[in-house]
Amino acid sequence: MVSRADISTEQDPNEPRLRPLGLGWHWLWFLPLCAVVLSAVERHTIIYAYAILKLGCERWSWGALFSPSADFCLTVVVASVVWPPVGLGSVALLVAGRQRWRYSVLLIFGIFLLPFITEALMWGSFPFTFNDQGIPILRMIPFIPWPVGNYQEY
Repeated sequence: MVSRADISTEQDPNEPRLRPLGLGWHWLWFLPLCAVVLSAVERHTIIYAYAILKLGCERWSWGALFSPSADFCLTVVVASVVWPPVGLGSVALLVAGRQRWRYSVLLIFGIFLLPFITEALMWGSFPFTFNDQGIPILRMIPFIPWPVGNYQEY
């Protein structure tokens, strides 16, 4: 019995041709963008994350294991370091897949905005703080009590 399956390798002229994924000439702007993100954004977030983790180790209390504020702060620290490279990878996929350029621009804008947002979230959720009298307290809920002192003072 003969099968009716069409196993020919010829391309139907009515079907659109699939283009291979690749950045092509977009490498001309994507590589400098990667260099700027890695030198400005990622360098800053790694240094800031290291300072927060070092300060957390200096003021360590076992109560932090049960503090949602500590969990939130640690999640924000990790996200601030991981998201810029993931965002760059997403931009590369969007450009290679010939998707809408607006999404790429929004992702690039978000990558450069990320350090400001994460610094504010880390400042408000850092679990090892001091109250008005200088007594160390463990913050259980992010931003409650409101951080004493100026912005980025721990």
